Amino acid sequence: MAEEKPETSQADSTLAHIHEQEIGHETDVVLLDTGAAHLEKGQIGTLKLAKDGHTVLIPQPSADPNDPLNWSWARKHLMLAVISSTAFLGDYGSGAGIPLIVIQGQEWGLSPAKVNEAGNLNVLMLGIGGLIWIVISSWWGRAPVMFWSTLTGTLFTLACAVTNSFPVFYGFRAMMGLTLTAYQVVGLACVKDMFFFHEHARKIGIWVAIFILSPYLGPFFANFIIAGTGDWRAVMWLVTAMGFADLILILVIADETYYDRSVPIDQQPARPQTLAGRMSRIIGVWQIQHHTGYFKTCSHCCSRLLSTLFKPIMLPTMIYYAMSFMWAVGINITSTILLETPIAAGGYGFGPKAVGFLYFTPLVAVSLGEAFGHFFNDFIANRYVRKNNGLFKPEARLLTNYVAAAFMIPGLIIVGQTLEQHLSYVGIIFGWGMYVFGVMLATVSITAYALDSYGNASSEVSGLLNFARVGYFQMPWGVKSGFGLSFGIQAIIVAAATVIVAILQVYGGRMRAKGGPVV
Repeated sequence: MAEEKPETSQADSTLAHIHEQEIGHETDVVLLDTGAAHLEKGQIGTLKLAKDGHTVLIPQPSADPNDPLNWSWARKHLMLAVISSTAFLGDYGSGAGIPLIVIQGQEWGLSPAKVNEAGNLNVLMLGIGGLIWIVISSWWGRAPVMFWSTLTGTLFTLACAVTNSFPVFYGFRAMMGLTLTAYQVVGLACVKDMFFFHEHARKIGIWVAIFILSPYLGPFFANFIIAGTGDWRAVMWLVTAMGFADLILILVIADETYYDRSVPIDQQPARPQTLAGRMSRIIGVWQIQHHTGYFKTCSHCCSRLLSTLFKPIMLPTMIYYAMSFMWAVGINITSTILLETPIAAGGYGFGPKAVGFLYFTPLVAVSLGEAFGHFFNDFIANRYVRKNNGLFKPEARLLTNYVAAAFMIPGLIIVGQTLEQHLSYVGIIFGWGMYVFGVMLATVSITAYALDSYGNASSEVSGLLNFARVGYFQMPWGVKSGFGLSFGIQAIIVAAATVIVAILQVYGGRMRAKGGPVV
């Protein structure tokens, strides 16, 4: 009899987790695989499973065909494509301005460093804007935020393309960042709305890869345009055209993904599947008509943001991300100054075309990071589930961050030593590529971890992580202390950040339980 007790206890515990999932409660541990849990068919009850017959669908979908979880595969992935292309615009527009600073300075009689202040402000507003849009999206809905942020951001980009004044350009560059950042934040909430728990890492990987590619694709294309035309306005016209193209995709494909699962199906507001009905959801009329009792109040949205910020694991998660990611921003926004400084002044003397070719480095690194992480993150999760009788804890995601650190730390050291010793630019290519590869892995892993921990606050989690991608200005520190020392210290900071990961692995579950859910 003593030998049978563990089996009975395990089954009772597992069935308790099933019950919690069936009634929609968030739990510290979730049942993800009935096969690994060794459950008999009768024990599964009404629990809905994926097509493979053993993966548990979390959250459990309703019988409502308008529930985004019940959308067809094609509709979900077309929407994911629009979400990703909209998220792409913010950092693409920001990065596209980086190679412009030399010829803009010549036109306006300013130094490149002075012109670069517009880019610095743009980066800052990308972070601040995210905090604003998460409140608006929770209050008004996902679709109207997608439409209106893209429309206004595109018009601000148009203003940047036609102005002849640096102060005007400076102001509108800030507004570009404030508006076009929206779906770098709200996109995660849409992924949560449409896809099940076991699909999150792969779908987040696609969304993250596209918007992390964007700050490198911007300078990549801009450098070649400048090399071919000598005209910085052509670059801004391209960004404007991409904004209008995305608006067309939004009008053709997009729909509201927010669905309140606490409201019974027979009380859900009607979502007409006509063109007029979908347009009313895109521009926000439908959300206003059904706001009371279905969408959150503005004060509740603000309090949720603060509540999420002060959850025990969120601040450590944000600090880790900032300590790991800020160097990517610093290298990117000062790359033109770093690489186009004349040889006589101690630089590499690259022209715009040469810098454009160097941007193949982060583009390839992000693509390889997505390809590797696409399978590795699932491997880590599935391995944990098999070893733990079908149960999954968010902390299982964090193993990927150690792999990321193994690339980020030496990558930064190689870049620093190459610049310090004025070695071949091949060192920049390898070091930069290693670092960006690691950043891609770390971003997907830490984002999935935070989403798994506070799935009912996906917008807030995404906005806070976006804010943690703080801007950092590489050039002043490198010039003052030497690039070998500055990049070496950056590598030490990344190494120190892995201590936070270790703490979360050990104590994250207890910290989350102590802090409670976001309400």
